[in-house]
Amino acid sequence: MSAAELPIWTAEERESFFAAIARHRRAAWQVSAVAAVGIAILAFVVATLTSPLFYALIGLLLDVINLFVPMPDLLGGVMETLSYISDHIETQPASSWLYLALVAALPGLVAVLLVLLTLRRIVREAEVSGAQELALRAPNPSVLAEQRLANVVAEMAIAANIKVPKVAIVDTSGINAAVYGPNDESVTVLVSTGLLEKLNRSQMQAVAGHLIGLIANGDVVQGMRVAQTLSLFGFVARLSDGIVDPPAWSRLWQTLREALKKGASSADSRLILELTNPFGSAQSSQPSGGNTSGKLTWREWVRMPLYGPVVISGFFGGLVSSVFLEPLLALIWRRRKYLADAIAVQLTRDPQALSDALGQLGNGGGFPAWCSHMLVAGGARRGGLLSGSSLPMYPPHDKRLKALARMGATVTLSPPRSMPIWVKFLIAAAGVLVVSLLSVAIYLLVMISIALSGLFTLLPTVILHALLR
Repeated sequence: MSAAELPIWTAEERESFFAAIARHRRAAWQVSAVAAVGIAILAFVVATLTSPLFYALIGLLLDVINLFVPMPDLLGGVMETLSYISDHIETQPASSWLYLALVAALPGLVAVLLVLLTLRRIVREAEVSGAQELALRAPNPSVLAEQRLANVVAEMAIAANIKVPKVAIVDTSGINAAVYGPNDESVTVLVSTGLLEKLNRSQMQAVAGHLIGLIANGDVVQGMRVAQTLSLFGFVARLSDGIVDPPAWSRLWQTLREALKKGASSADSRLILELTNPFGSAQSSQPSGGNTSGKLTWREWVRMPLYGPVVISGFFGGLVSSVFLEPLLALIWRRRKYLADAIAVQLTRDPQALSDALGQLGNGGGFPAWCSHMLVAGGARRGGLLSGSSLPMYPPHDKRLKALARMGATVTLSPPRSMPIWVKFLIAAAGVLVVSLLSVAIYLLVMISIALSGLFTLLPTVILHALLR
């Protein structure tokens, strides 16, 4: 397909970098608000579905201790409350239902919070471990390209009024650059030697402006939050898979045990990459080696109480995360990449330089999966954060160039492919059908989880409670 040059934009059609920054920032926060609400609802549902297991364990523990020291009857109080509500269900005010929902989800919410705090540390250590594997080095002042890189990064940081980040060189032929760090105050800019060889000073300055834009816009911290959120639901999904597949549990436990050790290690990176793609290839790829005799073993009987609270909840969390949450977060990340481009133009006043630099970078490459979301250019799916999303986390190359053209760059793009109206109609109809089926599947999963929890978790708990009390 032959390339076509965009028409020259008129003064009315052209967009200033201030307007572009405001537009992309507004769009990013709008989608972020929707994602935050969705994450909160999903976390609350998962917490509520897993809470019966925690109540049963705590209640039975108190019953056992009560045999030696008087302890409150937690399970008895819960059953009395549920009995009262079922007898007066029509007269209960909305405040009572809200209070009941919060109390029902409380143990699960505490567990979610503890898992999040643990994953926060592991995510940070995963970045440190990944950086150590890259064998980073400081720019060599005797090499012109490397000294020039350090200079333009400092210039862009001063122009953005932020702390000058550290600069490190990655010896690889891949043409790309990235940023990483535990927070916005301790950030390192990573640049490949392949990029230094390809770009001139103005193009390098534009790339540095994009990287400084990522830092100034808080993308370093936002990227870690995205990784923690996806890891949370991925952990529940992997845990549920491990309950029904013992070899999968052994692999998960071995990686988790290594990752929980103090200090950065390769296990941190492996664990986060597995958790952020809950239905990926890291999931059970070996035969389960389970019981094939048709009779339930004692281990399977012991796992029965976990099927409702954990197995179904984990599948529910992984499904919703993959189908809904990851595309939504990818959409947010696209907007933030557009925003970083606009900030780069604001700092350099040269949209053409960034356009030419992106032309050299193409779809990126040369960097490991752990920093794939913080690159200047991406597109090739090599694993990493949001790699399992149906929507790529980076905007299409031509769309980024078109956005720069509106700010004054002269670019050459492939002519757009026209889509027949009937194809658009089919895509829209398929989308509505998928959303409808997903909604039904979510409802059924919640009902199945409640039924299994009542049969295999609550019923044995009530029987044991009666025997102990």
